[in-house]
Parts: sequence; C-alpha cells; structure tokens
Amino acid sequence: MKKLILSLALISALSVGAFAQKSGNEVGKRDFNPEKMAEKRSERLKADLKLTDEQFAAVAKLNKESVANREAERIEMKAKHEAKKLAYKNEMKKILTPEQYKTFEEKMATNDAKRKEGMKKGRHGNHGGPHHGGRTENKG
Repeated sequence: MKKLILSLALISALSVGAFAQKSGNEVGKRDFNPEKMAEKRSERLKADLKLTDEQFAAVAKLNKESVANREAERIEMKAKHEAKKLAYKNEMKKILTPEQYKTFEEKMATNDAKRKEGMKKGRHGNHGGPHHGGRTENKG
C-alpha cells in the first residue's frame, strides 16, 4: 500500500513538473516577427486555397507589403500620440502652478505604470463581459 501511494505521489510530482508554465519573465511573451507572420499566413493560404506557385509568389509579396505598411502606420501613430501627449503636458504646464504640475506629472507616471503592469498581466480589454469572466446571466 505504501509503495502504491509513493508511486502515485511520484507520478503526480513528475506530471506537475512536465506541465509547469514558463518562468514569470517569459509568460505572455511571443516571438513577434512580422516577416515570419507574413510567411506563415502565405503558407496557410497556399494550403487552404491550393494556390499555384505563381499565385503563392504574388500572395507572399502582398502579405509582406501589407506587414511593412502596418508596421510603418504603427510607428507613425505612435509618433502622433507622443506629440499630442507632449502638447497636452505643455498646455497643462502653462495652466498649473509648479507644485500642481509636479503632482500632475507624478499622477501621470503612476497611471502609466499601472497601465503597463495591467498589460503585462493581460488585463487590458477585460471589461467583465461574458467572454472575459464576467456574469453571463440576464440582469434584466
């Protein structure tokens, strides 16, 4: 009986180790490579649509261009956002006293840190709906 219990305990311990998650630094990280994503998408389309070699070459080219355009748009949007944020802070600096502005900047930094931490934990976009662990019954 003791051997059976010890065997089960050993098997359980090994199973848990085999299915252990990645370390905290690696959780949620993906190897994001836009070119690889375009290649994978092209390969999937080739298989799903039974593309000819000529079609595949055209689709692969289009997917690579699309990824490049999206990346350029993302960089442009980020720059615009930063410019708007800086303009807002400059206007606030004109309105507030130096002490008030210091408090304002501290609050902004705290909010940014909270937002980044929430994104790391995967909480961005969780609004409590039925697909996000919220209640599903009718509140009506």
